[in-house]
Parts: sequence; structure tokens; C-alpha cells
Amino acid sequence: MIIYKYGKIMHVNTNYLILDHNGEGELIYVPKIDRFKREESRKIFISNIDNEYSKVTYGFENFKELVVFEDLISLQGVGPKTAISILNEGWEYIISLIANGDFESLGKIPYVSSRVANAIVFAYKDKYAKFLAKLNDEDALKIKASSKVNEAINKFEETMKMLGFKHKQIKYAMDHIVINDNVEKCVEDAINLISQHQNEIRV
Repeated sequence: MIIYKYGKIMHVNTNYLILDHNGEGELIYVPKIDRFKREESRKIFISNIDNEYSKVTYGFENFKELVVFEDLISLQGVGPKTAISILNEGWEYIISLIANGDFESLGKIPYVSSRVANAIVFAYKDKYAKFLAKLNDEDALKIKASSKVNEAINKFEETMKMLGFKHKQIKYAMDHIVINDNVEKCVEDAINLISQHQNEIRV
């Protein structure tokens, strides 16, 4: 069983990348695509989903993220696309939600119904709570910090969408400002940045 592949990223799209591995190009769907850069040589953990309809490869930044993906797709009603949608929120944030029994926040994720959210919490609440409890202080702080950042980013994106901004505009803002827990200030900065960029284009 192949756990990961090492190669050079030749192309990055909105939800997939092409990895040059041993002279062969492989299309790999990944969550949080912004973590993967074109021309970057790196290790990508993989999960191959092979059935009578299709053969698809999904990729992940680390082994823990792969494990969460495998846990999710083992549940009835959670396919690979739904699992990827969940992991787009950040695996650290997701396991924190599950460990805390926060099915309401899970249910707000695209393609996740309240029934599925409850099933995920029921299946893995204890497992992820134990996982978080076993972490040393340094790793626990990293998980907590990452979860906090992901939560801020999610709130930022949700607010920008509610204000009517398009995905391309939101991505432009996120590429140029650092999102922190002061989401209101980040949104204000993003609006100013997008307006300035649009004015420069007109000129």
C-alpha cells in the first residue's frame, strides 16, 4: 500500500494539482489547495479511491490529515468529495470540533447535513478527544493555534461572501493580508485592498 509520493508539482488548479512522480504526471485532488505551490518538490500523502465508476487519487499535506480523511469516508453518507469539503476547513479545526461535540459548526460546512454531522461526532468524538489529550504541550499549542487561525479564516470568508464579494476577490485579499482573530478589522482591510486594486485596474 502506497502511503505517499514524492515529486514536483507541475500545475495547481482550484482543487487539484498535477504531480510529476518518476517522470509520470498524476492528477491529485487536495483540500486547502493554497498550501501546495507550483514548481515545489515535496511529499504528498495519498489515498486512492478505486471503484467500478472511477479511479481518483486524493492528496494530503501530512499523515494525520490522511487519517482524518480515511476516518470520514468510512462513515455511511460521507463520500470523498464531502470529506474533502470538510477538510477544506482545516483538519486541526475539524478534529477540535468533533472532540468538542460541536455538530452544529460541522453542519454548516458545504455538503454536510445535520444527520451526517451528528454521525461524525458520534463516531469519532472520543477518539479525537483522546488524541488531543495525548499531545505534548508544544503539539497541543500548535493544534490550538492552527484551529484558531482556521476558524478566523472561515469567519472571514463567510463574512466576505455575505457582503457579496466573489471567490477571486476574496482569494486576492487573503493573498495580501494576514488573517487573525480580529475578523472585523481583516474584513475592513480586505475591502479597502480590493477597492484599491480595482481602481488600479481601471487606471
